[in-house]
Amino acid sequence: MLNSRLLIILVTLVALSACGGSSSSSSSRNPGSGEVSQPADSDGDGVADSSDNCPAVANSDQADADSDGVGDVCDDDADNDGVSDDQDNCPAVANANQQDLDADSIGDACDPEDNRDSDGDGVGNEDDLCANSAAQSTVDAQGCSAAQTNASCGDSFATVTANRHYQVILPSASGENISFEVFEPAVLDCGKRAAGAHPLVLHGHGFGGSRVSDPAAGDYTGNALDLLVAGGYPVISIDQRGFGDSSGTVRVMDPDVEGLDLLQILDWAEANLDYLAWRDEATGELAPRPDPAVSVAGGVNLLSGAVGSSYGGGYQLLIHGVDEKQRMDAMVPDITWHYLPFSLNPGDVVKSGWSLLLVGGGEAGSYQPGFENQESPLARGLDPFVKETLLRGIATNEFPRDALDWFAYHSPQYWCGLNGQATMPYSFAASPLNNNISSEFNEAPGSNSYTGQPGVDILLTQGIRDTLFNFNDAWWNFQCLSERATGSGHEVRLLTHESGHIIPNFVGETPEPIYFQALGGKFACGERTQRSATIDWFNAKLRGQTAAADLSGENKICVSLADDDAVNIPVSKFKARRSANDTTAISFSEFSDLAVGNVPNGVAAQTAHVLAQDVSIAPLLTVSDSKGLIIAGIPQLDITVSTPQMVNDEACALGGVPTIRTGCDSILFVGIAIRNVGGEWRLLDDQIMPVRGLGDHTDIDLVGIAERLASGDELGLWVSGYHPQYIESFSRDLTIPVVNIAASVRLPLFALDAAGEPDFAVDPSTAIAVAAP
Repeated sequence: MLNSRLLIILVTLVALSACGGSSSSSSSRNPGSGEVSQPADSDGDGVADSSDNCPAVANSDQADADSDGVGDVCDDDADNDGVSDDQDNCPAVANANQQDLDADSIGDACDPEDNRDSDGDGVGNEDDLCANSAAQSTVDAQGCSAAQTNASCGDSFATVTANRHYQVILPSASGENISFEVFEPAVLDCGKRAAGAHPLVLHGHGFGGSRVSDPAAGDYTGNALDLLVAGGYPVISIDQRGFGDSSGTVRVMDPDVEGLDLLQILDWAEANLDYLAWRDEATGELAPRPDPAVSVAGGVNLLSGAVGSSYGGGYQLLIHGVDEKQRMDAMVPDITWHYLPFSLNPGDVVKSGWSLLLVGGGEAGSYQPGFENQESPLARGLDPFVKETLLRGIATNEFPRDALDWFAYHSPQYWCGLNGQATMPYSFAASPLNNNISSEFNEAPGSNSYTGQPGVDILLTQGIRDTLFNFNDAWWNFQCLSERATGSGHEVRLLTHESGHIIPNFVGETPEPIYFQALGGKFACGERTQRSATIDWFNAKLRGQTAAADLSGENKICVSLADDDAVNIPVSKFKARRSANDTTAISFSEFSDLAVGNVPNGVAAQTAHVLAQDVSIAPLLTVSDSKGLIIAGIPQLDITVSTPQMVNDEACALGGVPTIRTGCDSILFVGIAIRNVGGEWRLLDDQIMPVRGLGDHTDIDLVGIAERLASGDELGLWVSGYHPQYIESFSRDLTIPVVNIAASVRLPLFALDAAGEPDFAVDPSTAIAVAAP
């Protein structure tokens, strides 16, 4: 009987187990009651035991400072530094060494005050800007002796108000003076030096300018130095060689002259500013300042960035090219060059309007009023080689041939070529008779052959309407530097704006017939200002903060179409010539069988320009889609230039005479024209490209442009024999009064969606009506 009852009980238990539990089970439903049971919560803090990182002690916030899976309230080592909380002088901040320099029982890592006077100068560390004064020194109220110009933390971990600025002058390797201004961060946080509190940022001025030295001046805010200093970045603003208080002739970012000066400034900063941030490039982790304080390529390295526009962008890329210690970590070069021969002599035609401005501006900027630096007139100004190049080029209508190699060495493209990275295509006619006289007194192009520059985080910013260093310069810098960064964990991005080198900004607005271009617009891409992008870039790349949405994720180019109007185009969809290393397929919209006859050339073109009769337009399209259309990228051109009689053409096919070029030397200026509904034809973004010589010219890149088109707007090919941007550069070949052209052009067009954004799935040909030939 007993065995039978035991058997019945055993069978019942097995059945209950098979059904998922018993009456005391924590299943979701209580059999027979219809009620849902709550999961166990032993400490009653609202977090189920199964998820609670402290199931026996209430902690509804589940705080876990050291992320070890054990809540702080029941973790006997909350900061996970190997020291139990009851013995830890900083229980919430990891500090395994338990350092407590001021012996107040609060570890330095979390101590809000340094209660010492480390250097015994009578000024406590909390007020001491020079916490390493020599013994027995007489100091001021900030703890600095007369011999101490630079703030110093020494062994202090105090937080001290700084915000001073002062000039430093060093003797250079070339026997000249190097001048720069040091702006201290608003607050010196000595206790967080090793945590990257103060990355260094260099600043460089534009051509003809000088360092920023006055926080009340407009260039202090215009260059975002106010935001940098307030954000804890020390800034060094540099007088580039030949400008401000830096002596010597201006050699336009010569790697062997300006390059060495710039490295000397970085060396000085390492040795003299002990509060700067350092990073171990082998691990990517922040590091304490090494002893000695000398950067090691690929190892513990000064953490630094750089800003500046135009000439102030060129110095950044020069440092990156020549610095074998590899100290540039993040850069924001604005409106700078890729290849100076292209920038100054596109299509082998001297950009004479800008050449005259560069000579005048460079000389005026280098020679201070009253020769206040007490130097010989021959000791400053543009280097004789530079002046002769620009002035001889204007006078002879041809850039001196030896100058092309000289300026190439002074260009970022030089380093791109050494590394097998993207380089802009460029060609010119051989002309051995035209070389600079001053070549006899100048060395040949330098021979620095350093390669292996590392990938760096670079935000390139570029004025889409810039007519000196135009969008093409930025595009090829972008491609080269992106290839360099591939696989390095760093990135390169590109943002355009409506400002830049705009001739009326220098000479004022000029009416026809000497109309150069329209005034510049905002220093912004849509709503994103260049200043704010600069700060966000440095905070992300030098401080490790979360990157802004538009500066992270898929790499897109911010393309400014007009003030307050911009679109973001993925790099893979952007329409422009690709590097030989890039196999991305790009689809342009092609317009063929274009023809224009009797285009005035040379003096005839000048005369026609005065009468507003020099421009010919070959219509291309009319926008038919009510949503409009966007043109954004670098158009391409095939063009054949001929004379009506074809006599010159046959002779030129046999070869011309170098330098003289007579009989073959036509010069045309070509761009994309736009006519808005009810308006007149105008050059889109005022961008033109010269085409020199009779014959076939294939696969030419025109200048990059970007604009939003409305329904009814028209595009055409602009052709003229003269333009004031090239004021002294026109054909001087009297045997060619007019030319004919036959051409085809490929445009970077994008259809739009209902929101006005590019629709990459739609063929832009559906949004246009092609003009009749």
